[in-house]
Amino acid sequence: MAKFTVFLLVIFLAVLSLLSFFNKETVNITVWNGVTFEHIPVIAVIFISAAAGIISMFLIAVLRDARRHIDNWHIQRKRKKEAKVLDSFSKGMEAFFAARYEEAAELFTGVLEHDHTSFHTLLRMGDISFYDKDFVKAEEYYEKAREVKPKSIEVMLSLARTAETQHHWPEAIGYLDTILDIDSDNVMVLCKKRDIYERNREWEEILDTQQKILKCKLTPQREKEENRKLLGYKYELGRYYIESGTTDKAVKILKSVIKSDNNFIAAYISLADAYLKDGESKEAQDVLMQGYEETLSLVLLVRLEDHFIDEGEPGTIIDIYQKAIQKNQRDLRLQFFLAKLYYRLEMIDYAMETIDTIDVTAFDYPDLHKLLGNIYERRSEYRKAANEFKKSLSVDKQLLIPYCCSDCNYISHDWSGRCPECRNWNTFILDVNEICKIRKRQSSS
Repeated sequence: MAKFTVFLLVIFLAVLSLLSFFNKETVNITVWNGVTFEHIPVIAVIFISAAAGIISMFLIAVLRDARRHIDNWHIQRKRKKEAKVLDSFSKGMEAFFAARYEEAAELFTGVLEHDHTSFHTLLRMGDISFYDKDFVKAEEYYEKAREVKPKSIEVMLSLARTAETQHHWPEAIGYLDTILDIDSDNVMVLCKKRDIYERNREWEEILDTQQKILKCKLTPQREKEENRKLLGYKYELGRYYIESGTTDKAVKILKSVIKSDNNFIAAYISLADAYLKDGESKEAQDVLMQGYEETLSLVLLVRLEDHFIDEGEPGTIIDIYQKAIQKNQRDLRLQFFLAKLYYRLEMIDYAMETIDTIDVTAFDYPDLHKLLGNIYERRSEYRKAANEFKKSLSVDKQLLIPYCCSDCNYISHDWSGRCPECRNWNTFILDVNEICKIRKRQSSS
């Protein structure tokens, strides 16, 4: 490059010498008002002009290179600073995921000193404050992150979580609604919203949210589960209407549940309760009879037993039991419940006759021995009564058949339309022959 420059300079001087040989004229040059230089050779003017151009170009090149050097220096400095900040952020993330929150906070604070708009750093600082239960500070960091990315779903979820933890339900719902404005088919967010409504027993709002969930794209199995939940929430709304005294609404919605699933035993029971609350005993009886004919559920049969005894019509329920036994003579549970009914009505001899028809080897149920013990005791046959109570392995003479959940084997002495353990609806059955107890022991072993 240097040789080529020298070569061009030699050519330039040669051309300049040639021009000076042929151009002997002079010119006058005025550089300012009243300032004139006379008899200046033309070749000198050309030389001065060329020299000025060369010097100008040289200065421009020097300035350009100097500026480029300064820019490169700034870029290198910025890159070093960014690398240092990135290293601090990386170490902060490692400490964060290792639950060393104090160390992580110190590193993240250093990152924010260099860049106060670092989105992910603000989020993690919010998370650290949340884990430290400093919810006010957590919200501050999340809000700063929200200013950086106003439509970030992650930020909205973090804010909703913070509000939910503080039981600020309207605020939590508001943040979730903001996400749904951005992504209306976000099933996870809809489920979170539904869970908040359920926690606060806002059943009408739950139904609306559940309908939106079912409009989303779901797998066949998930869709089946959500439809089952929809019926459960309708049932809960019906129970809510009964409690609030609006039984007409309760009747309407519980009928729709039964229409959708005629095996929903809890809906039959609640519908009967609604009619009874309005004093419509005949309608309640018809509903329970309809439910039993559809499902052959012992739960409904026992509920019918209570109903007819309360109405002073024990003969009707005895007749129902006898007809049920004739239809299904192999179901020893029916004979046991009929014997228990006779005992309840103090028809001791009938109770004994009914028990005699039960094959004890096929139905060796502790409460059967309790029942026999009670019968022998009423007949003053104390030795036999004692033997039966020993067989039952219990000194409790009360004939109380517990309920149990057919899904999770949870056992309860009180009826519930929804299992308090697994939260599934319509799963309570009578634990006859200790089916659930056996399952529970098997699962624990």
